Amino acid sequence: MIYKLQLLKRGIAVLVFVAGPLTSVAASAGSAVYVTDVEQLYAAVDNPANTGASVVLAPGIYPLSPTDPTGIARPNRGRLELQKDMSLYGVAGDRTAVVIDAGALLQSSFSMPFGRTGVIRTGRGSNAVEWLTIHGNPLAAAALETDLVGAPEHHIRVAHVVAGDSARGVDIRNIGATMAGRRIDAEIVDSEFFRGVEGVRVINLAGAHQGDITVVMYGNRSYANFLGCIVENNRSSFARIYVRSSGDRFEDNMLGCQIGGGLVLPVVGTANSNSVVFEAHGTQFIDNRRTEFFNPTGPDFTHWGGLLVEGGTAVSGAGNTNGNTVTVSLWGCKVAGNLNIDLQAFGAHSGPTGIAGTDNHVSIELHGVSKRIDVVSVDSSPEDPSGSNSVTVLR
Repeated sequence: MIYKLQLLKRGIAVLVFVAGPLTSVAASAGSAVYVTDVEQLYAAVDNPANTGASVVLAPGIYPLSPTDPTGIARPNRGRLELQKDMSLYGVAGDRTAVVIDAGALLQSSFSMPFGRTGVIRTGRGSNAVEWLTIHGNPLAAAALETDLVGAPEHHIRVAHVVAGDSARGVDIRNIGATMAGRRIDAEIVDSEFFRGVEGVRVINLAGAHQGDITVVMYGNRSYANFLGCIVENNRSSFARIYVRSSGDRFEDNMLGCQIGGGLVLPVVGTANSNSVVFEAHGTQFIDNRRTEFFNPTGPDFTHWGGLLVEGGTAVSGAGNTNGNTVTVSLWGCKVAGNLNIDLQAFGAHSGPTGIAGTDNHVSIELHGVSKRIDVVSVDSSPEDPSGSNSVTVLR
């Protein structure tokens, strides 16, 4: 028997019996579609008439598949693409009661013109995914993606979710020219991300110029990944990212977090005039000493430790990351016990072929007990004769 507290007139509260599992409070708002098996789940999610609906899943395992029981190919090759303003909810108070299992999906299930996508895709209006477990797939770009196009703004809430074994747990991204200028507001709460390339990625990617992303995250744990989190503008310009982290834990990864203003991998592109602000309050970047890696589908990284901060980064080539700014502010954070370096910062960083660019600046602000963190800083590697790249540490 399940009860909830109901407030009556004049402040009188009574306990009221509720039939069935206790779902998220948000699931009770608006229209709700209740499902008890995977066929009902697909029918609900794939139906455009369910725009704005809350899809509420009964306890159980929901095995995704590229074809239905009769052998007919499913829409979207078996992945889940949420309708406009649609949300998924499991059982409040138990993140393990509802399991979405993507292990049987094929590589074609995630193939898109721009590369790979994820198990659950969002991006149309406002979406939420709460109180469930996602058993991922190493072929998927992420368990949760924001790369559906359909509106100039997207609001996403990920809460009380357990996601592992995909390339990423949650991927808050604008990707490509079709998402240039798009704004994303994301909230990530009380979730766990593990055994991926990156636990959490926040990124304007591959021509998503002027992309604008704000992420508020708190009470999460990201572990057993290559990177616990990465915040970057990759081959995108005039873009902005703001992340506020409170009480999160990035531990037991190869690198706790990578935060950068402009990044160009060994492909054609530029990343100029971007800004990134990362604030952390009571967040921990600790014991990132992992040497075993689970998912081989991501790029190679060479920096292991707690925090890596870079203004402009060119993996190869030179001069294609310019005018980027990064501000990292830490209040009461712990950065300790990591392999190699706890906190390393570069104004500009590139390979041996030349300087990444000019006028890239990193500011590290340490407050409270965070003032004790040791910072290894380099204005430019290789050295910039013009002296235009910089790292400033304020305690």
